[in-house]
Amino acid sequence: MTRRLSSLGEVSWNGTSWSSSGGDQVSIRLRIPTILMITVWLTVAGHGLSAINAQTVAGSPIVWVALGPSGAVLARVITTDLTCPPITLDSTTQPMQVRAQPSPPDYPVLVCEATIPTGVTSASVAGQALPLPKPSSKRIVVIGDAGCRLGKAQACNDPQAWPFEQVANSAAAFQPDLVIHVGDLLYREEACPIGNAGCAASPFGYNFAAMSADLFTPAAALLRAAPWVFTRGNHELCSRNGAAWFRLFDPRPIPATCQDFTDPYAIAAGGVQLLIFDSSNANDFEAQPDQVAIYAPQFAALHNLAQGDAWLLTHRPMWIFGHAGIKNGMEQLFRDNPTLQAASQNTLPSNVQLVLSGHIHLLELLSFGGGRPPQFAVGNGGTLLDHTITTPLAGLEIAGATVATGAVIDRLGFLTMELSGRDWIVTARDVKGAPQSTCTLSGASLTCLPVPIPTVAPHFLVLVAVGFILFITLGIRRQQSPRVS
Repeated sequence: MTRRLSSLGEVSWNGTSWSSSGGDQVSIRLRIPTILMITVWLTVAGHGLSAINAQTVAGSPIVWVALGPSGAVLARVITTDLTCPPITLDSTTQPMQVRAQPSPPDYPVLVCEATIPTGVTSASVAGQALPLPKPSSKRIVVIGDAGCRLGKAQACNDPQAWPFEQVANSAAAFQPDLVIHVGDLLYREEACPIGNAGCAASPFGYNFAAMSADLFTPAAALLRAAPWVFTRGNHELCSRNGAAWFRLFDPRPIPATCQDFTDPYAIAAGGVQLLIFDSSNANDFEAQPDQVAIYAPQFAALHNLAQGDAWLLTHRPMWIFGHAGIKNGMEQLFRDNPTLQAASQNTLPSNVQLVLSGHIHLLELLSFGGGRPPQFAVGNGGTLLDHTITTPLAGLEIAGATVATGAVIDRLGFLTMELSGRDWIVTARDVKGAPQSTCTLSGASLTCLPVPIPTVAPHFLVLVAVGFILFITLGIRRQQSPRVS
């Protein structure tokens, strides 16, 4: 169609652009795809910049801070150099110690560590500032089960299908004082199916390349944001990724041989005590006597470890529900974990106010009657989600207790916990950090608000409005102008 605009002469539309030329030989073109591209760029620019900032500088070591038993604050470093870099504590530079020598081909990297003494106010390695623990951990991020599941052909190359980098960036933007990972650090155990472009060329296996792809690269910003506490999952068993667990993540010295059962320990985390319980090998299906005999004294040891307000961190939940299929039109549920229930006799120290776990690939928040602490399962960090649960959980029985509150969220994301007075505000967040549901943990009592209706982001409304205006404007002009061949 053609229109005349004053001195610009005829203005014509060819289906993709406007063009105009006047007697002064001036011509202009305004392309709708260009407008939309600019609008989209402005909409997502902030997300793109944060993603760029989250990338590790090429050639620099991977650095993070881990909390360990007896108040230990550990700087951990992974480097391709032949020697450990020095660490600067306040104004003093000192050598780091070798934790693990390179072990090619699976681990061709040097792992170093140094203890950061109490009272140090600044620490850095290779120019990278280390996040130090705060006297009070008032803002906590919880993530778990975040890796890309190649065995089920999850599209690791698609940030929509595997959004852990965005989850980690959103969690870093929350500015946490502490990050808790509830386990299962590696999911790229098997090769991507041949011909599947969604995960083509992904590293796989029990090696550093796969470990880096699943955690260190996508979580770079979050590793720099706060100290971390890692919980061992079943993917970190000796028959699976156990070598990486002891080499990289366990805060204690590396044992002479890989161990599938390790003793519990306590971490002081700024006002809350974390009791770390290695449940990586606890059978989900039956309480085997040999395992119960191993775990029972470990649960007994918790009574000596627990001091003050305490949370129990165990990858496999003690009390949890999961979808087990449909029978006669009714949803069937499984109830886990029989091994942990038998070994603990469903009794924990009285000052344990929360059990924090992963393993179930959903976000599940449960509270109970009878003095049992709430159970959270935060297994929605990025891996393929489990089938959701549609049965209302409140009122159901599990291991001798009745569920008072039961919330299930089948969306990828993370959990935040914010200290408010003596209570914790617990917020389930989506991939972008938007709140999905809010609960209040008061002592060992949990109350939750209904899941809110998602709101549309303002920048998305702007994009829709621009598109709508352009559509209407062009439609009117098409009706008013003759078609030009």
